[in-house]
Amino acid sequence: MRYLFVKALVIGLLATPTVFAEEQESFGEVVTEKNESICKKKFTQELFTQQRIFSSTRNGADNRRIAERKIEAAREKYNLTASYCDAYNELKSFNPENLDRKPGDAQFN
Repeated sequence: MRYLFVKALVIGLLATPTVFAEEQESFGEVVTEKNESICKKKFTQELFTQQRIFSSTRNGADNRRIAERKIEAAREKYNLTASYCDAYNELKSFNPENLDRKPGDAQFN
């Protein structure tokens, strides 16, 4: 009898956090197509990825230049719109017209 009581208590304690977690999720952020907090996390991750590509000497000059241009375009987009979603979309979809050097670019050998 005591064993069944302890077992029911343990199962009840294990189930309780999941019930509260489900309730908390229902009152949390509304996930929409353009949710700034989600976009901010994605933007940050992608920006770090592009920064690693840009900083690594293992990547060729063209890959590093593309990463540099993507970062620049995303920052400009954020400065114009103040939206992480717009900046993230720009970072993911930007393709430079050419890779010629321009003022302010890093100088690769």
